[in-house]
Amino acid sequence: MAADFFRVGALKLMDAGLRPAFVVVTPLCALLLGILVQPTVRWPGRAAAFFAAAVGVLSAGLMGGALIGVMRWSRWGLGEGAATGFVCALGFLPAFALVLAAARRVGRARPGSLVDRADRRAVWLAVAVSVALGTLAALPDWNVFPTGVRPSLEVSRTLGLAAVAAIFALCLSDAVALVRALRVERLLPAMRSASGDDPRVAWSPRKLDLGLGEETRASVLSAAVVYREHDRVLSVVHGNPRDARRALLGAFACGIVALGVGGACVSLTGARTASAADAEAPAPIAAETR
Repeated sequence: MAADFFRVGALKLMDAGLRPAFVVVTPLCALLLGILVQPTVRWPGRAAAFFAAAVGVLSAGLMGGALIGVMRWSRWGLGEGAATGFVCALGFLPAFALVLAAARRVGRARPGSLVDRADRRAVWLAVAVSVALGTLAALPDWNVFPTGVRPSLEVSRTLGLAAVAAIFALCLSDAVALVRALRVERLLPAMRSASGDDPRVAWSPRKLDLGLGEETRASVLSAAVVYREHDRVLSVVHGNPRDARRALLGAFACGIVALGVGGACVSLTGARTASAADAEAPAPIAAETR
């Protein structure tokens, strides 16, 4: 996507090896950045965490650009590559802030619960939206090329399509989780309050942890014969259904918005690719009149 932004490969002989350099260096810098920034997810201060992450992003862009410049043009490319990487990192800051904000929400619910899984999906949703928005950077003709040179945007378009597909899958998962929470909330009046220490609750075949709240309610089948049989616990719900419903509804709403944004980005990129192809098509030759 960065290579499409710079129209790498349009000048066949001058930048033929630049795209492989992007492919190698960018993931390595992203991996190093993730390792360094990961502890900030658990920092109590939001401002300090975002500031540290911003410094890390800008430093990664600076070093990555400098490395690509040195790989392609020796020491003469160091300064220009570093400056270009720094500018690209500035454009990436909003996307990284979106991902970091989603990552900092993970942990508010109990691990493995319905809301916790939705929070973890939100991180991937933020990544997919960032990728979809990144396709827009490939649209404008930032660079000037000789007549007839029209670089392909297929890589960005493919990444955008993959991002939209991921957003759709994540949104569908959030919808399923929301339906489960709504179903539990509807069945709540027919359920009994229970204690987490009750052995029948612990051995229940069906358990659902909503993630928020400490309430425990159980669906119980009453004994048919008093004093000879015990009530049987059919299912157990741990957590507050109303709080879980609000959290999951917010996650689903974010997914719908993300799906619309991603679809619009891919549509614009596709329209740009189609217009470029039409511009390259030769004009029809008019038939000679006799």
